[in-house]
Amino acid sequence: MKRVLAVLVMCVLVAAVPVLAQEAAKAKVDVTGAWDTTLESPQGPMQVVTTFKQDGEKVTGTQASPMGEAPLEGTITGNALKFTIKIDMGGQQAIIAFTATVEGDAMKGTFDFAGMGSGNWSAKKKP
Repeated sequence: MKRVLAVLVMCVLVAAVPVLAQEAAKAKVDVTGAWDTTLESPQGPMQVVTTFKQDGEKVTGTQASPMGEAPLEGTITGNALKFTIKIDMGGQQAIIAFTATVEGDAMKGTFDFAGMGSGNWSAKKKP
């Protein structure tokens, strides 16, 4: 009986190792650096450079486009990234909210442009 119990415990532990390894890999996601970013919109794709600095789950940085540079703030939990940027639109602030899933040196997700529209976006980390 003890031998059967020991075998069952060992099987459970062996089955749990891949799950634990996946969770550990997610926890080690680091987005720090510059990313070539493509924003998809009804007007067509827009190329920007997004630069992140990660400190634990806190993310800060900038997003630079032909219209200028805007600071960003957000969080990353596992491989789920969320951040916002604020832009000036004729004296009023508009908030663009981004969400994404990070997979290695790539990420993709959606953005919401101050409730006025949304789209998909993707990025690849610069070497």
